[in-house]
Amino acid sequence: MNVLILAGGWDKHAPKAFAEWTRTTLEGEGAVIEIADRLDVLTDEHRMARTDLVVPLWSSMGSSHDPRLGNLTREQEEGLLAAVSAGTGLAGWHGHMGDAFRDRPTFKFLAGSQFVAHPPGWPDRPIPEEDFIDYRVEPHGDHEIVRGLEPFTVHSEQYYLHVDPAVEVLATTTFSGEHLSWIDGVVMPVTYVKRWGAGRVSYCSIGHDIAEFDIPEVATMIERGMRWAARR
Repeated sequence: MNVLILAGGWDKHAPKAFAEWTRTTLEGEGAVIEIADRLDVLTDEHRMARTDLVVPLWSSMGSSHDPRLGNLTREQEEGLLAAVSAGTGLAGWHGHMGDAFRDRPTFKFLAGSQFVAHPPGWPDRPIPEEDFIDYRVEPHGDHEIVRGLEPFTVHSEQYYLHVDPAVEVLATTTFSGEHLSWIDGVVMPVTYVKRWGAGRVSYCSIGHDIAEFDIPEVATMIERGMRWAARR
């Protein structure tokens, strides 16, 4: 399996640490890993054609002219869309994928969701420690990504997402009304999968801090999601 990891963007999401975790995890399964710190790799048709899985670790947090921080160009977006449509998998987590490339709506269509808030915090203000809360995650069904997993608790940002209704939801969390009364009882996807042409897409909203992957259920969903999404 040939894996392309895109590691860059907002450093508060620790793309390098997550890239090394991904490398270690997938190399143990025999994958060939390439880590790119520039997005122009997506325009190389031959390279993308031999890529079985793209793991985007790139919280763009808006646009920038710096190619190591900024947004997708139209050509880069089209390269990624074409590759996934042809069978390359896409698997990511948290803001690395759920809050990447905000001004590229077709990328959000591909990814399946857009982060909008983590009550009590908001996306466009400094993140105080109280934005990290304990919340429960409930796996559902018998899909291979969540098969055999029991409900668990994670201490992190509880992501509120705008979600493509075409996704297949595999795990959810339920919001209380403690911080925002009008979302009391809202059930939100945490892990989901979807299709894009011949390609597969997997996403999990957990993963702000690398320590969250010490939770066995989290690491299992992420690892299985990458394997499921990769080109067959």
